[in-house]
Parts: sequence; C-alpha cells; structure tokens
Amino acid sequence: MYLGPAFLFAAFASLFYVPGFLDIPLGTLTSRELLSELLFLVFALIALAALARSIEFDPVWPWRPGFRRLIDALRGRAP
Repeated sequence: MYLGPAFLFAAFASLFYVPGFLDIPLGTLTSRELLSELLFLVFALIALAALARSIEFDPVWPWRPGFRRLIDALRGRAP
C-alpha cells in the first residue's frame, strides 16, 4: 500500500536531480538549479518516508507476519 507511492516519489525525485550539485560553487548556482535540487530533496525525503512506512506496515516484506501467512497458505501449510 505504501510501496507504490515510494516508487512514484522516487521517480519524481529523479526528474529533478542536478548532477554534480555539491561541486557547484554557490556564486555560480542559478535559481533553476537551486529549485531543481530543492524539489529533488523534497521528493526524495517523501520517497524515503513512504518506504519506511511501507517497511513498517505493508505485508510484502518477508519479516512481516502477513507475508509468512501468505507463503504458508501458498505452500498448503496450516496456520
């Protein structure tokens, strides 16, 4: 449930990535590069938060009880 938005926001973040941003001197930084990097940071942080939420709540991760119940059901084992 939260894994989809994590990938979506990561894709949005990749649209605004500025290569070599940390090597650009502040005096030569254009407003477009600064805005792109700020949008990249915002979308990347949202993606990381959604991924953390997914790890906490989604049953698709192997250490979650819901995942183990699904695998046991697919193998034909009783719960």
